Amino acid sequence: MKNQKYHLIRKQQADLRAMLRGLVCLYLLYLGYRLALQSGGDMPQGLRLLIGGVFALAAVAFGIYALRQYRSDRRAAELTDEEREEEL
Repeated sequence: MKNQKYHLIRKQQADLRAMLRGLVCLYLLYLGYRLALQSGGDMPQGLRLLIGGVFALAAVAFGIYALRQYRSDRRAAELTDEEREEEL
């Protein structure tokens, strides 16, 4: 693996977006967990499990999207040949 140099601002923005997307993913997982294991209430247990599972699947799908987007953003943050020459 070669030593890759990044544009500082673009890399920080990519990292920030990835962190926020990760937090959304964790929150969706938390909501699914709380819905599935909630005790009492008017909803039957099967419906709670189904809705919790849907939230968990949404969290996994969003996590995959977030990872792919982060990789794409990081690739976009790499310095081009012109920027590398400019840096020297």
